[in-house]
Amino acid sequence: MKKLVLVVIDALKPAMLDRAIATGRAPALARIREEGVYVDDCVALFPSVTPVCAATIMTGAGPDQHRIPSMNWYHRDEERYVEYGSSFSASRQFGVLRSLTDTVYRMNSEHLSDEVETVFETLDDADVRTAGTTYLIYRGRHQHEVSNETALARIVTSTLFRRTIEGPLELFYADLYASRRTGCRGQLGMPGIRDQHTGCVGAYLVENDLFDFLLFSLPDNDAWSHRNGPHAQVTSIAAADRQLERLMHVAGGPEAFLEQHAIVVTSDHSQAPIEERIRLDEAFGEFDVATPTPSRSIGAEIALSPARTPG
Repeated sequence: MKKLVLVVIDALKPAMLDRAIATGRAPALARIREEGVYVDDCVALFPSVTPVCAATIMTGAGPDQHRIPSMNWYHRDEERYVEYGSSFSASRQFGVLRSLTDTVYRMNSEHLSDEVETVFETLDDADVRTAGTTYLIYRGRHQHEVSNETALARIVTSTLFRRTIEGPLELFYADLYASRRTGCRGQLGMPGIRDQHTGCVGAYLVENDLFDFLLFSLPDNDAWSHRNGPHAQVTSIAAADRQLERLMHVAGGPEAFLEQHAIVVTSDHSQAPIEERIRLDEAFGEFDVATPTPSRSIGAEIALSPARTPG
């Protein structure tokens, strides 16, 4: 039976993939598309933001079931906003430490519903060797301690990130968690470095035959698109493609890799240029709106979040 690699290229736009392939900038993706089935009319989940879509990819359920409703949402039980790091300014406003804790820990351990299983949990229960690189949804059946492999990781894990988490058998999360020493460095998940870290870890896993299912996350395309616009993706798609080439190279080339591995490449959502802006604070000026400070939100009538949340 072939091993399976699930590749998630964050915010990949089909038209930009076509352009990258047509200009010769994405040979690995071109080979995969040529020998596989290409579906370019998929519809992203609503709201089409990464945490919601990532939870659906990993569980097969919608937000009404997996309970990850948006990038920013109001937690009624705790009477506070949850902010998953939509921007640095937003994290500062809602609390950087709380935002990091919500994103790295609570999203998986508390917010993601216990009533749904992730693909890692399902495969772990079936004794399939699971592995994953840095991805928002990582919940599995295997416990992992914080990593002390690098000086930077030791500093951060001694001050901010100390918890044991449950993930796939092999987990590599932004230098914070590493199930084994690979020599790969992720600079704590800094944009522009994340794809390279995934490629390095993935190549190590392929070379040493350490998985049957691998979630191969390539998130840098999303950050590039936010900074340069969704129609400037050819450069970031080419960078993602190079990491796929690393997987193929250590397996002996594209033919040898595809003989041993099935591969699914997907996006979680795409992006569109912003053409109009709405000032929500002005639109709801007549209401008492909950603020990021819970003590100042007592008696508030409504909560406003950057993206609409289900019911």
